[in-house]
Amino acid sequence: MSTSSERKSTFLGMPFGTANARLRKMILFSLIQKCGEDVCFKCGMKIERENDLSIEHKEPWEGRSVDLFWDMDNIAFSHIRCNLPHRIPGGFYKRKIGPEGTAWCCGCQQFKSKDLFHRNKSNWHGVSDYCRQCAVKFIRDDKP
Repeated sequence: MSTSSERKSTFLGMPFGTANARLRKMILFSLIQKCGEDVCFKCGMKIERENDLSIEHKEPWEGRSVDLFWDMDNIAFSHIRCNLPHRIPGGFYKRKIGPEGTAWCCGCQQFKSKDLFHRNKSNWHGVSDYCRQCAVKFIRDDKP
């Protein structure tokens, strides 16, 4: 005799747990779209597809505070590709500091005027990790 989970998995054509997780992500994405929260915390661009959705912590919690892990004010949505680790091995932040009024673009791999970036007050330098031109390019390249 098969279990309920096995029957459901057979019917769905995938493990029941996988289907459940996929459904939860679809529901979450639909709700954040309805609430207007479908803007990437990192690059400031709209999150267009549920497969691009990532949940991230604004401030790193690991090694700092368990409370930061559970703090709903510390949760944001981003593109999966924008949700990069806060720290490199050894715990040092990946900061590229250039001339005054500039920021490092992770796409162009160069310093550019901060005026060419979307504002992001949660980043240490106040702007997104990608300049506007790169952010748009990444969105276009990511579409089917």
